[in-house]
Amino acid sequence: MFEWADDLKIRDVDLFLDSRRPRQNCFISHAHTDHIAVHQSSIATPVTSALLTQRLGPQNVTELDYGQPHSFDADTQITTLPAGHIFGSAMLHVRRPQGTLLYTGDFKLRTSMTVISAAPQPADVLVMECTFGLPFFRFPPWRQVADELVERVHTAITAGQQPIVMGYALGKAQEAIRLLTDASIPVTLHGAVFTIAELYQKMGVPLGPFRRYRYEDFHGPTALDLRHRGVLIVPPRVAHSAFVTRFKNPYRIMLSGWALLKNAKYRYGVDVVLPLSDHADFGELLELVDRVEPKTIYTHHGYEEFADHLRQRGHDARIARPGNQLLLFGDIAVT
Repeated sequence: MFEWADDLKIRDVDLFLDSRRPRQNCFISHAHTDHIAVHQSSIATPVTSALLTQRLGPQNVTELDYGQPHSFDADTQITTLPAGHIFGSAMLHVRRPQGTLLYTGDFKLRTSMTVISAAPQPADVLVMECTFGLPFFRFPPWRQVADELVERVHTAITAGQQPIVMGYALGKAQEAIRLLTDASIPVTLHGAVFTIAELYQKMGVPLGPFRRYRYEDFHGPTALDLRHRGVLIVPPRVAHSAFVTRFKNPYRIMLSGWALLKNAKYRYGVDVVLPLSDHADFGELLELVDRVEPKTIYTHHGYEEFADHLRQRGHDARIARPGNQLLLFGDIAVT
């Protein structure tokens, strides 16, 4: 049903999956930069198409609403399904004469305030990401993490420290915005986060009130009171830049599933890492397999050991690209 041709590709069909190299035809599961390239023709959800335009400029994209079958060619029917990863993210269900395939892309099964819940369908072949594919990675309940984020921000403000929350500009930052505005905490956004947040609101996702960062609101004689400027939300890439380090009293909060690793806060150089992730944890990975009921499973983008765990459970599980799964913590990104 699929093959590796320098990237994942549907066998006998000119359709690549999340290729980072320009292709004639490519399915794009979501608009994170590690899953996109400028292709001659792409397939994506309308939301992902809009986000691609924001990030890469105008694109030649066939937009597929969730659950609407589309004939890619005479023998191939494709359908996008909610992936639960970020706004607009999609799994791809492929139906061909020889059977069905589900490609997950990045996904999570937990509920979210800013993302439609994942809706996988049964398939003969499952190609799944397994970023957190070790039994160690089991996240606390979402509400517990959300409450801790709000509490830590409140505590920092009361102590006179500037709370700075770090999360991907697309996806995690918007979840943090909604959590904090629902708690009536003033929210200020780094420009990259602000641009995406405005797009979310235009596309019907309520995030609550927020303002764009201005230097004079935080520094100098016209700086706002800490209680009025509230929390600052920034992308992780600025964690060690002057944007953050110029503060004399910052309280830095990183949002990442890797928070479960004991050295996480030292690795990132922050005060605390909270396990708010856009990916499935180990339990959700197993739950997905139970829901899809595949005959064969291929793991991708994660720990090689996850395929071993599946085989121990009686599944026919293999690695989609041998020798190229997840490396050590020092080689992975914030997710």
